Amino acid sequence: MTDKEKLKKKIEDCLDVPPKALRGDENEGIERKLGNFLVEKGYIKGVEKREEDWGFMYHSVTRKISVSKKEMPHMKWEKCIFKEGRNEKTEENLFPSPGLETEKYRFLHEANHAYQEYLCCKESPDNAKEWYQKALEREIDSPYGRLFRFCFRKRIEEDEKEGRKKTTEKGLSVWGNAPNYNHEGEGVLNKESEIAVRAQEDANELATMFLWHPNYFSVYLDYLSLNHNNYQIRERELTEEDLRKRGLIQITKEEAEYLKETISAYVEEMKGNIDFND
Repeated sequence: MTDKEKLKKKIEDCLDVPPKALRGDENEGIERKLGNFLVEKGYIKGVEKREEDWGFMYHSVTRKISVSKKEMPHMKWEKCIFKEGRNEKTEENLFPSPGLETEKYRFLHEANHAYQEYLCCKESPDNAKEWYQKALEREIDSPYGRLFRFCFRKRIEEDEKEGRKKTTEKGLSVWGNAPNYNHEGEGVLNKESEIAVRAQEDANELATMFLWHPNYFSVYLDYLSLNHNNYQIRERELTEEDLRKRGLIQITKEEAEYLKETISAYVEEMKGNIDFND
């Protein structure tokens, strides 16, 4: 077995999502095909263990994924994982359970970052780093470009509404609110750069939820849009204040439909790129 074959096998194991996240998904198996594609194209060149914390990370320079030897603390799991959604076929919870399932979910999140690096290089071949500015200026209008632009605009609107000089750390995902994205941090140049990094994280998490299972993503959009016909929080209706306490922005039902269409297009394009149906 060659080194590339060994790496493919390792990535396949990391993306071997639980059965509950496969049943009823017309894209069943896309995670492993995506992993094979990214290894073949050189966008995942290895997996590294990190000792210092519980974080996972995709490194665009080395094109390696770092995974922690430490399990995600339960308090962080409670905060970061959206814990709603059921598989209609099995009645199982769709959200990843603490431990191994969450590790697989987080690895899928990082593999999706690697795929977005592939898209940036493909859509902005002269300089992949310019992709995000081109997307904001509508020079690039691909599904990922539209998704990123939407997430960026929502954070900009929230920032302007709050009237603060620093970002309010409210967006479309909890993961996009991490403090290490502050523009005082390493590699984040200014306020707009910070919002762009956070919007990129929002876009990635939304796409990852769909890849995990479309119903998981759909329920999350009901949550963000306060769609009480399809989503109820325990014995009472969800409110905008509930979202804001989690650092999330309410979207309209029309925006939820736009996100469904955009991410469906993103995944359909992905299926073509990775030869999913072959």
